[in-house]
Amino acid sequence: MISLALPWALVLAVPAAAAWWWLARRGHGRWWRAVVLALLVLAASQPQFIRDDGGSDVILVLDRSASMGDTILGQDELVRLVADGRRRGDRLAVVVAGTAPIVAQGPQTTGVPRLTDIPYDPQGSDLDAALESAASLVAPGRSVRVVLASDGEATAADPRRAAAHLAMLGTRVDVLPTTRPAGADAAVVDIDLPGSLRQGESFLASIVLSGDRLEQRSWRVLRDGAEIASGNATLTPGRQTAVAFADRPPHAGMAAYTVDLDDRDDRQHANNHAKAWVRIAGGERILVVGGDGTRGNIGRALEAAGLEVVYRAAGPLSLTDLLGCQVLVLAEVQASRIGRAGMQSIARWVQQLGGGLVMTGGKATFGCGGWYRSPVEPILPVSLDVRDEHRVLSVAMAIAIDRSGSMSVTIPDGRQKIQLAAEGAAAAIELLGPQDRIAVLAVDTAPHEILPMSKVTDPKGMAREVLGMESAGGGIYIYEALAAAGKELLRTDAGTRHLLLFADANDSEEPGDYINLLAEYRKHGITVSVVGMGSDTDSDAQLLIDVARRGGGRMAFAADPADLPRLFAQETVLVARNPWIDQRVAMQPQTGVLAAMLGANSGPLTEAWPTIPGYNLTNPRPRAEVLAWCPGDPRSPAAAAWSIGAGRSVALPIPCDAVEAPEFAAWSGYAQLLSSCVRWAGGSGAAAPGGLVARRHGGMVEIRLELDPARRSEWPDAPPEVQLVGDDPNLAQTPLVLNPMDDGIWSTEVRLTGDRPMVPVVRLGDSTLLGPALALPMPAEVAPRRDLPDGTAVLAEIASVTGGNVQGDLLKIWDNPPSRGVARALATWLVAAALVILIGEVGVRRLRLMLPHWRSRWSWKIAWRRTNRKSAAAISSVANPPTNPTPVILATTIEQGPPPIPPTIGSMADALDEIRKRR
Repeated sequence: MISLALPWALVLAVPAAAAWWWLARRGHGRWWRAVVLALLVLAASQPQFIRDDGGSDVILVLDRSASMGDTILGQDELVRLVADGRRRGDRLAVVVAGTAPIVAQGPQTTGVPRLTDIPYDPQGSDLDAALESAASLVAPGRSVRVVLASDGEATAADPRRAAAHLAMLGTRVDVLPTTRPAGADAAVVDIDLPGSLRQGESFLASIVLSGDRLEQRSWRVLRDGAEIASGNATLTPGRQTAVAFADRPPHAGMAAYTVDLDDRDDRQHANNHAKAWVRIAGGERILVVGGDGTRGNIGRALEAAGLEVVYRAAGPLSLTDLLGCQVLVLAEVQASRIGRAGMQSIARWVQQLGGGLVMTGGKATFGCGGWYRSPVEPILPVSLDVRDEHRVLSVAMAIAIDRSGSMSVTIPDGRQKIQLAAEGAAAAIELLGPQDRIAVLAVDTAPHEILPMSKVTDPKGMAREVLGMESAGGGIYIYEALAAAGKELLRTDAGTRHLLLFADANDSEEPGDYINLLAEYRKHGITVSVVGMGSDTDSDAQLLIDVARRGGGRMAFAADPADLPRLFAQETVLVARNPWIDQRVAMQPQTGVLAAMLGANSGPLTEAWPTIPGYNLTNPRPRAEVLAWCPGDPRSPAAAAWSIGAGRSVALPIPCDAVEAPEFAAWSGYAQLLSSCVRWAGGSGAAAPGGLVARRHGGMVEIRLELDPARRSEWPDAPPEVQLVGDDPNLAQTPLVLNPMDDGIWSTEVRLTGDRPMVPVVRLGDSTLLGPALALPMPAEVAPRRDLPDGTAVLAEIASVTGGNVQGDLLKIWDNPPSRGVARALATWLVAAALVILIGEVGVRRLRLMLPHWRSRWSWKIAWRRTNRKSAAAISSVANPPTNPTPVILATTIEQGPPPIPPTIGSMADALDEIRKRR
């Protein structure tokens, strides 16, 4: 639609027409000059092209923090009801507010996001950032209404600042308030602990309590789940009550202290429980993780060497678990048993906190166990990439990827699930070779071909094609995915044919007769594995497990979407490559390296090593030291070590504790090899030239580095940096620069946002300084709010500032004025067109520029015809005189002489005369 911003400017057409009539209406270019004047008049009226008019936008900002309680259970229904109310041109957007905002859905005319699929941290409510995210979704020319469903109790910046920004944009904010229930509230305000201790040291701590009525409540303190202190406290309104307790932690590591305050008849139960951590330095505990957590050959060998060993079954690990030990030994553990979060904790602990890692081999670890492309692989002294010279030949692989609506959900790092699945398929492509074939299909209610079955001749180009996948609506039809991918495989004659299905364990539909289909595939040698998005407890998990079982493949679940590329790579490695070498070899020690690194100058380690039944195929990294080799085909390290970051890592890709290798466990050098590797891994770092302390004041922490004046030569030349290390995925990984406060004293401040422990770390040369454990006693979302404004009042002010309303329902949420659309100004284009026409007209008229060829021929033809008609008339008057001529005229004609000679027909002179007359 075209509209005029200044329609009154059209009156300029009157003087423009008069000027044309008196000054420019003569000559060849008169009509072109008229067009120029008309374009300029139209440009003065500011014409605009309007698009996307009609309809309106509604942006739902949903507070899903812990303080909302059971209210968040009804938010999915709220979103569906609002989405059902959309009319033609209406668009819905959804923003989830937690510790950080997440855009669950941009403005769309169709589609409804599933809030339960959106990963977010509920231990905070950054309403200010959520409203700013809503402001970023406001499109120019659209009628927009923001609806904020919250209790108004923000844990970050004041949301009224973002409300003022929305008001400046002309966007109203309606609020749906949620109020906390009435009643008394007793709470734990704070726990005062020393933060860090030495092993065997005792301390005295205090607990601060509060309440809004006079009463007595019982309290108790637990250390690592065991009660160590208890008592009764008298709470007084308007005052804080302090109680004390003492303790001596029995071992090094992280001790977790929990304070429980009686929460009966309490308005807010969550703030009756608080937690704090103490880091206890010292000790040389070795944590052995593997199997069912009982002592095996590895544990007995380490205990025989005089080391303190703790055993744990294979399972998830946290930074708290690792800080309690000096070295972690992974005894033939699969990566999936540790989990992606646990693998990230191991990597941080080694690289940043100076921990030691020893990984032993077997048929269920290293490349066979899914460690390839995991967060732990970069810290190992060996690479798990199996080279092309040792692999299964002629592999055909078909990957069917779920691209349903649930795959469009954004994870905290900003990527969508479909992007991670595409990265996984790209990783699979890069692991295949030119003799292999691959096909990639995107499946929702029907299969869509991304890559047809073809040879992997250009892996990078094929990976780029796959990375362009996008999510669509609907669910994934399992039978359609299996049938389409299997059809691609049946067209090949590869020796190994494998189908990999990726599907949402909560949204897999229409399995059809998959049982008979998979049975047919098995007859043709096609195996099927499944990667499920979610966990084995999801609604469709058992269907996916059954597909993998009947398909003769493997089942893997990705609880963390960021783990998808690793799982795709693991499946490809197991299908296309052979990371386990099943051949008996006698290990070859490198005596010089053993003597230099482990101090083994004599004894069994310098003599002949025993034979082992097989080994994990790995490749040493450039900086790594190989302690022994497996001289098989191909050759691979039997033991390798290196320093990485602040820590050390040792790889033993051989079956150290396997029943099929009894001769290795019976070898006289077995205990010496394992204990030497463990001691070397735990000996990283040097004595630090100072200490790191921290003091917390509410939510703010001052971190201070104090250097020893007696070791001034070891002081840093540049300002040192402190890194906060913890398990919190939202924890910023950017180091903080310490500021000089005094001679040898550096300091900085940081705001705590979560209740998960983190440890400040400073790296000075070869030494690593660890500070005390830092955390809020409870999530800021549920902390007592004695000095903060009432959330309901904040919401009412937000609505007032933006011209919105405090609503109790959403019946009229779409009753908004229609959007005026996005205006595109046309004046510039009109002026440009007028200028081009004017220059052309001047060039033809003043500069005598040649006319186009067709125009020149037309002008010559007109001139010739006119001249020819005049000449013919003159000749005709002489050859055919009138029947009754007038005598006088005849006499006159005779006296004047013979008739004039007719002009030359079509001469240049005549043509030019005709052109001049026309001008």
